[in-house]
Amino acid sequence: MNINVTRQLSRVSCFVSRSALILLISLLLASCNKIEPLTDVDGHFTDTRDDKEYAFVNIGTQTWMAENLRYNVTDSTGWWCYNAAEANCDTYGRLYSWENAMKACPVGWHLPSDGEWKTLEIFAGMTASDADSLGWRITGAAAIALKAKKGWNSGGTGENTVRFSAIPSGIFEQGTYSFIGDLTSFWTSTYTDETHALGRAMIYHAEGIYRWKYTKTSGFSVRCIKNQ
Repeated sequence: MNINVTRQLSRVSCFVSRSALILLISLLLASCNKIEPLTDVDGHFTDTRDDKEYAFVNIGTQTWMAENLRYNVTDSTGWWCYNAAEANCDTYGRLYSWENAMKACPVGWHLPSDGEWKTLEIFAGMTASDADSLGWRITGAAAIALKAKKGWNSGGTGENTVRFSAIPSGIFEQGTYSFIGDLTSFWTSTYTDETHALGRAMIYHAEGIYRWKYTKTSGFSVRCIKNQ
């Protein structure tokens, strides 16, 4: 065989091998970050407005949705699919402005208050005094108990022991989508002034849960809690 042909075949073989290796690594990484299926739940219900089904879990004295709300508030602006991709709404739920979050939950459910979030956090291991503070609250590593085991970048830190199954759905602020895979933020129904309301955030590498007042026009995830 001509030596030049042999060299060319060798280069092609090397390229194919490298390409196959890159593809394999990409598939493995995608598999590691895949959102875990919801299996350990207490039941399901159907939102009669659009026939979407949701899992729920009982956590202490509360009943929470075990997945993010996906309802399309069609009569208003201020709701988004991450990167305007409907598939992201299916996987991660919609992102809502605070005004839309306040009216998005189905009948029999509501947007949780700041106090209801504190109850959840304390159940997950946070101290009451830490729950009342702003910023990162790290006692009890409550975020570890709330975050899903899969779906977070760099392996995440979730153990999901209370079955809340928080996933890194990203945010929408000032016209920009950011942090899918890294971060999730949730609205509460508790507002602080005309332009701000309290919310929660969790990030892939941290054990704590962030409590802060956010601009109401930001796009965050919604977890509904069942009326008592």
